Amino acid sequence: MDTATPLPGLPQGGVNQRSPVEAKIALFRSLFRGREDVYPRRFESRKTGKTGYSPVCGNEWVQGVCEKPRIKCSECPHQRFLSVTDDAIRWHLRGQDGHGRNFVMGVYPMLLDETCFFLAADFDKKKWQEDIAAFWETCRQMNLPAAL
Repeated sequence: MDTATPLPGLPQGGVNQRSPVEAKIALFRSLFRGREDVYPRRFESRKTGKTGYSPVCGNEWVQGVCEKPRIKCSECPHQRFLSVTDDAIRWHLRGQDGHGRNFVMGVYPMLLDETCFFLAADFDKKKWQEDIAAFWETCRQMNLPAAL
């Protein structure tokens, strides 16, 4: 985000490593706005090493309720997806949940009405710096907020 354009609810002058955690959470929420009713968490299979993201469910692995892996979460009648909370964002920023386990959250950017608040772009190859500069300039010319 262009530092000349302060975000609502954030301290003047921006957020840095010495900022209070509440300011960091507010910055995260302002940049990565998505669905609030559910969020994905990164997983890694101990057996296969496979990684991915799946929605966080309050009933996951609850004996007598969760029937993973026999029933997929998307087909489970006992779904209880958890909402995005400041605690979940705090854990993501720390890299560990409240129990000291690795924690990486994702975001579902497409809202239920099929709109979204942000676009993520990946630049690589030999000219990635030039591509970023061109993208940034286009955003500036179109008066679109951008963060790098």
